[in-house]
Parts: sequence; C-alpha cells; structure tokens
Amino acid sequence: MGSVEFPSLEAEVAFLRGLTSVQRIADDILEDCFERGLDLDTGLDVFLTQCARMVHAKAGFVCLKGTQGPVLTRVMGELGVDVFTAMNWTGPRRLEDGRMLFCTKLTLGKLDLGTMGLAVEGKFEDGGKLVMKLVEAIGEQLDSAVLGFLAIMDGRSALERLDELAVGEDSTPVGRGRIGRYEVVTPLGTGGMAQVLVARARGPEGLGRLVALKRILPHLSTDPVIVQQFLDEARIGLRLSHPNLVTVYDIGEAQGAYFIAMELVRGVDLDRVLKVLKTPLSPPMAVGVVIQGLHGLHAAHLVRGEDGALLQLVHRDMSPHNLMLGFDGRVKVLDFGVAKARAQRTVTLPGIVKGKPLYMSPEQARGERLDARSDLFAMGLILYESLTGKRAFDKGDELASMYAICDEPLRRPERIPKPLWEVMEVALAKRATDRFRDAHEMSERLAEVVPPAKDADLSRLVSANFPDRLRELARLDRSAGEKSQAEKTRVRPAVKSGG
Repeated sequence: MGSVEFPSLEAEVAFLRGLTSVQRIADDILEDCFERGLDLDTGLDVFLTQCARMVHAKAGFVCLKGTQGPVLTRVMGELGVDVFTAMNWTGPRRLEDGRMLFCTKLTLGKLDLGTMGLAVEGKFEDGGKLVMKLVEAIGEQLDSAVLGFLAIMDGRSALERLDELAVGEDSTPVGRGRIGRYEVVTPLGTGGMAQVLVARARGPEGLGRLVALKRILPHLSTDPVIVQQFLDEARIGLRLSHPNLVTVYDIGEAQGAYFIAMELVRGVDLDRVLKVLKTPLSPPMAVGVVIQGLHGLHAAHLVRGEDGALLQLVHRDMSPHNLMLGFDGRVKVLDFGVAKARAQRTVTLPGIVKGKPLYMSPEQARGERLDARSDLFAMGLILYESLTGKRAFDKGDELASMYAICDEPLRRPERIPKPLWEVMEVALAKRATDRFRDAHEMSERLAEVVPPAKDADLSRLVSANFPDRLRELARLDRSAGEKSQAEKTRVRPAVKSGG
C-alpha cells in the first residue's frame, strides 16, 4: 500500500481504526458464508455496504471477472456512471455530479479479479489521496476474502472458479445455503444492522412462498445490544397488521444468528422512483403515495401491547427510502419501529461529507420526547420533495440543516397549489401541538384538497419505469413455483389403482 502521510494524529487514528474494522468485517463475512453455505454475492453485499458506510459513501460497486469478463457485479446506491465503464478505472476520479469515485483493482498475484469502487462526497484538497489509500486497503481485504472463498476450487484456477458464479439472463436461481427452515435465493440489500435476502420457506410439503429474510450482520451478531434491538423490531413487527405495512411472518434463530421472515414487497422505494423519473410527481400521484403511507402509519400508531395499552410507536426514520411503491399500486411503510443500531464507527478523513438528517422533526433534532406527530412532519417533508424534486431543509451541512428544520420557515413553491400548501403547512408546523392530531386526520385533509391517484395509476407509473425489476421478480416467482412443484412431485406417494 505504500507509505501514508497523515495531516493529523486524529486522521491517522481514524485510518487505523478503519483498517481494523475492515479486517474484522471481512473475516466475519467469510466465516459466515462458509458456516451457512451462502454464495459469494451474499458476502459481497454485506462487505460493500459496510465499507461504504465507513467512509460515508452513498454508492459503490464490486465487479468480479472470470476468464471471459464480468461474472458477478454488486452495485449499491446511485453510482452515477456505468459500472462496466468504472470497472476499468483506477484511482480517484471526479464524477459529473461532483462526487469522487475511488476505484481500486482486485488482484490475486498477477491475476486481475476485477474492481471495487466507492463514491464519496467531498472537496478533497489533497486530491483524495488519503481516502484512496483506505479504499486500496479495503480492496486488499476483499482480495483476501475472495481468495478464501475460492480455496474450495478443487485444483481449478481462481478464474475458472469465478466463471461458475456467472448467471445468465434466463438462468433459474438456485438455493445457496439455508437459514433455519428458509433456503436462500439471492441477496436483496444491506443496511447498518442487517442484511435482507430473498428466501423460500421450506415446510412439510416442500418449498413454499418467497419471503424477505432479514438477518443480523455476521460481525454484529454477538453484540447483545444490537441483538436486543433486532428482537424488539421483530416483536413489534408481529403486532403490525395493515395493507400499507409490511407483514412479519416469523422470527427465529439458526446457528447462533437471529432472523425475521417477512413479506417480500414487490416494488421500488420512493427515493429511487424520484431519482429515476428526474421530475417531480403530479399532485394526485404524490398525494396518493403519501395518503397510503399515512394509513399505514395510523394503524401502527394505534397498536396496543398485551396489556391493552398503546405502545406509542413512532417510526422516527420516515423518508422516501422507507416508502415502497408496489407494482400493484399498493404503498408500504418499511422498517416501522426499528430501534436504530448505535452509530457505527466511521472514518472521518479530511474532505469527506457525512450524511444529512433531512427528515427529522424539530423535536427530534432537539433531542426531545417524540410522539406520532413527529412522523407527520416527516410525511410533510416527503410530500414536499415529491412535489418539488428538492429536499425542504437541505443546506448541504448537517448542523445547518438541523437549524433550518427547527427555525427556518418554508415558502410555498409555485408548483404547489395553495389549498394543498395550506394542508402541508399544518403538517410542517414547528410545534407538534400545531400539527394534525393524527395521521388519519392528515390523510383526510389531503384527500379533500387533491383527489389522490388510484392504485392502478401508481401501478402503471412504477411498472413503466422499472421493467427490469418487474421481470426479475417474475423470474423469482416462476422459479419458486417450478421448484415447489418439482418437490411435490418428488415426494408424492404412489397411488395403487383399484380393480
């Protein structure tokens, strides 16, 4: 990796802490893949996401190559450049949107195994040299992890082993490992505390429906605080029941790791919809999405415990990312009641821009006690962004954005009709007591001023703009049906004919 010059002791400590964390993550992921029989793409999904969080990168990619070209590609977030173009880059490169993409080659001796890249916001007066060194170190740990994974190649070359991972367009997904009674199909996404996988439930009659299987990340599975938060989320999820909330089917523990099996939502989150459309939603569309989200919130806010008392649930993290627009036109609120994992250790190197708390209520920004009306403020901000394409209080700086949320008034953009704006002003009141009493009241007032889009309209919007996602889900459903039928045929008893 060569020598590194640090501008301060703090930067050096952050760098070394990052190296230690990356090594632990790589080791834990590798061990996890071996123990559970999981494939390499599942491990890459975790590794990429966790290393990206470490340097506050909102996007990144890993592209592994075999003898004939790319065989396995994982992309996180909006990369802003074609991944098969970026896989040929090395070093820091400024993207059109101002972010810096740091790319490093993955090598095994003289073999070129592919490329990894992380897109980071920042000015980087040193040209990004320090961040580049950390990305190179992350790449070296990934090299070692891939080497360990390929160690079972039975005398074949590493590239030949990688070739086996290539999946064609029409290939049927096969199970890769088991977690409890669930057979893993493919990774779906990874967050700060857990990974979500598409899996098939296995019952007495063979393979059943596809589910979303959420599991604690391998390097966090022994942390008692995170385990407790995860179990709290599961218990809350089992109490939620509404068409606009994700259904939780099952919680369990397998091989020392906890998991939650829940409804596989077939759709795309609002954040991605807005980015792909590159234009604001019409008032009926935006109001249609938000009203459905409010219906889900209202049901969750009214959930009671075993003693009959209100649990007083507050989402605390409502954002466009947590509103899923289904291909059937149904909107689902994701991650309700999740007790957020403690802030992960991150590397604060010169030039890196941290995330912005853009959907907090004023009381949340001040660290005050929250109730359900905090979620209404967040829904008002989501509606504002859906109608304008802009985040209401984004000042480009975390502290400045929080001050704006607490104290800065919002002016009505011309494109928002005045009657609709008057409803939004109530939702976005700085004091919780000045907002709507509950999500139901807010949804009714919105419907009075703007007739919401119907489910069929939302379905057409998502289906027209995400055909690839729709095809992929159809392929998973088809393969699940075919495999389930094959299982039933295999175990069907012979029937003796009469006569």
